Amino acid sequence: MQLKISVLSEEEKRLVHEKTMEILGTAGIWIKSPVAFEMLKNTGARTDDEKQIVYFTEEMVKDALNKAPKSFKLGGRNHKFDLVVPSDESHHIMSGIATSIYDVETGEKRDAVIKDVVDIGRVFQKAETGRVCWTGVTASDVPQKTHNLHEMAAVIQGTSKHVQVELSSTYEAPFAARILETICGSKEKVVEDKIASFLYCPVSPLTQDKKMLEAYLSLAEYEIPISIYPMPMIGLTSPASTFSTLCQNNAEVLSALVIFQTAHPGWPIIYGTAAGATDPMTGVYVRGGEAPLISLAWTEMARFYGLPCQVIGGGSFETMPAYLGNPDLIDGIGCIECGMAVDLPMILADEEIGKRCMRIRKGINTGKGGDLTEDILKEGPGGNYLLHRSTMKNFRNNDEIYHNTTYPLSRRAQIDERKVNREAALDIVKGILAGPHEDALPEEILKVMDEILKEADEGIIES
Repeated sequence: MQLKISVLSEEEKRLVHEKTMEILGTAGIWIKSPVAFEMLKNTGARTDDEKQIVYFTEEMVKDALNKAPKSFKLGGRNHKFDLVVPSDESHHIMSGIATSIYDVETGEKRDAVIKDVVDIGRVFQKAETGRVCWTGVTASDVPQKTHNLHEMAAVIQGTSKHVQVELSSTYEAPFAARILETICGSKEKVVEDKIASFLYCPVSPLTQDKKMLEAYLSLAEYEIPISIYPMPMIGLTSPASTFSTLCQNNAEVLSALVIFQTAHPGWPIIYGTAAGATDPMTGVYVRGGEAPLISLAWTEMARFYGLPCQVIGGGSFETMPAYLGNPDLIDGIGCIECGMAVDLPMILADEEIGKRCMRIRKGINTGKGGDLTEDILKEGPGGNYLLHRSTMKNFRNNDEIYHNTTYPLSRRAQIDERKVNREAALDIVKGILAGPHEDALPEEILKVMDEILKEADEGIIES
């Protein structure tokens, strides 16, 4: 009996869609990219040429939804980590594009460097529920114009799981393609293996970015999956209403979906949201608050449209509603201070919270292994079940009685539980980083990637 929870009825899902279409058809979307704007205009879309606004119709959205794949692979360098989405189970995605990291040895917060991206990948490799790894931090010791390329190479070096990266210019795009071809062996294998996906962030409210969008459009033939991931802040860059934020968010994602499917029909797309609450006193982003409700509703809308989904909200009990919707990917582990810093031990400590939330999502098993009525009848009144075979079996079955010896039950609900769990995770992290590098890239591959990065850096100077 799996736990079932929802915040939207079928009628309310249709209402979200109807309000979304009203926004798309009346307010429209500011398309900053001349390439995307002209492409949509040439297909017959109604436009405001002076303001670069495109107005989207129901027909345009339905056509894009029909073209978008309903299932595809997010591959890993090591194919045992391949993930087909949508998935029956939720999986964690490493969070954050932070600028700071807490040093494992000193405990002090400092600016992140490129080695930290490799280390993030190595630690995330050991996260059991982790399947897609972001770069986590922005490195301060590489050129700004090519930092995405350096971080992309570093996270692929760090983990053999699927990686999700950003590009911010068409300058970076061909170098990113060469890095992937170096890893996979050919352009055809890049298309087939799908070891990386791109994160694309529309700008709330109702704006499609220029540089990032054109970078991805230039690589359309590679069919690298795109996670469309707007980050509206409730009451700041979206209305102070969870429902209306959901509708605006939907307009931003569906309009981007139309762009990508117009450019390349069949382009794999992940329907995403990183909606955040806003502190009304300071205006800063808050990961909790009402945001998990939007993530829960977002998963329901993804299923409504038949698309894989990625949502914000992992690694916190406050964000449990996000888990209960059973999204394909949920990000949040390892990132602290509202996304401004990464702490390597918290990748594992936050994952533990996520595992507990996922266990609750599984609900109550009324079938084999769950129905122990026979044991009750054998034991009778006043008995004890400790020595029953079923007890020993289910104490080892985390789908029935969840238990993790690294973070034992005795710590739960204690004042310092998070601190103690982090200390336990810190010991594990130090062991990971001191030990052999799992699935390390061959030296010849690393050498080629270094040459590509050097060429990219030198091209900045020449330009």
